[in-house]
Amino acid sequence: MVRLRTVLGISGLLFAFRFIAVGADSEYVPGRLIVRRRAGVQENRIERALRMQRAAARRHLPALGISVIDVPEAGSESARQSLEASGLFESVERDYYAHSGAAPNDPWFKDQWHLGKIEAPAAWERTTGAPDVVVAVIDSGIDAGHPDLASSLAPGWSFWKGSGDTSDTLGHGTAVAGTLAAASNNGLGVAGVSWGSRIMPLAVVDPNDFAAYSSIAAAVQYAADHGARVINISIGGSSPSSFLQSAIDYAWSKGVVIFASAMNKSTSTPYYPAACKHVIAVAATDSADLPAGFSNYGNWIGISAPGSGILTTMAGGGYGYWYGTSFSSPIAAGVAALMLAANPSLTNSELVAILEETADDLGPPGFDPAFGWGRVNADRAVAAAAAAVETANP
Repeated sequence: MVRLRTVLGISGLLFAFRFIAVGADSEYVPGRLIVRRRAGVQENRIERALRMQRAAARRHLPALGISVIDVPEAGSESARQSLEASGLFESVERDYYAHSGAAPNDPWFKDQWHLGKIEAPAAWERTTGAPDVVVAVIDSGIDAGHPDLASSLAPGWSFWKGSGDTSDTLGHGTAVAGTLAAASNNGLGVAGVSWGSRIMPLAVVDPNDFAAYSSIAAAVQYAADHGARVINISIGGSSPSSFLQSAIDYAWSKGVVIFASAMNKSTSTPYYPAACKHVIAVAATDSADLPAGFSNYGNWIGISAPGSGILTTMAGGGYGYWYGTSFSSPIAAGVAALMLAANPSLTNSELVAILEETADDLGPPGFDPAFGWGRVNADRAVAAAAAAVETANP
């Protein structure tokens, strides 16, 4: 796939670039590289190397030890190789694009069947979520005026606009957020899995459905630094990235639990960040507890959740049905938020272990590539989380 886009460079000149296919469904940001400098290298040597490649700094992420730079696209691959060969940097990568994990809407499925399937109403007898459990939704933003979402939002940030305007120009993020935490028991619309939680909108997907890996990494760091206990990432790309992994490791070290959609290519090819270490990759099931035909699968899947015909919020104030692992992931993330409301002292490792142990084991006994450790069960997961409190405080 080749697309044309005109962007304003750091120098103020206008350049026309092509999106060049690197792999299946895996384009990179034209003229942009992500670098991690080697420890102990003198600053003047770094500056000289970057100057030789006509590079300009775009963004620094000091906590992750990485920088995002712009170079002329015509010589970008040569620049990447030269910087990598200089010995001044630990790694130099393209800034790949990810895309949202939604599949087309389908009107055949009615109502929110997924809530009963995961036994959410039984879990709600213990907790409906807590406002101090903040879930970061790294996506296209959120329609803050939606009546089922307005009361649930925490301050966020747009990483492609560079501002606090997290309005949703694509609609995907609004649908994901409603699946996770739409206001409930309010006499209108739909229910979210953890409707007492707050949502932190972090916009990384632009109106054309492109999300730079560097923006995703920055959003993960932002979420970890601003109090999120859970992160949901319903986007993905097929290219691995050490920089994405660094951001995930950073958030994990701060106790955050991260969920990501496995994506919808019906393939075992790993997608990222779902396939990163310390991320729970969520595959999709249908209403018959069978693997959804579109869902990715493989030994990198962590767990599964409903993802077919999910009724949720839509940008503009309405509601609609969506398909995709984009909606399986926030269902699982919502269960995690309920667990933290029931037991705020859970570590991320403990939460993941409980989530896997309490899942409904579908398919062959134990782990399998289609379901992971099974389809998430909210009632059993929340009960086990609450029991861990009682065990710790007899």
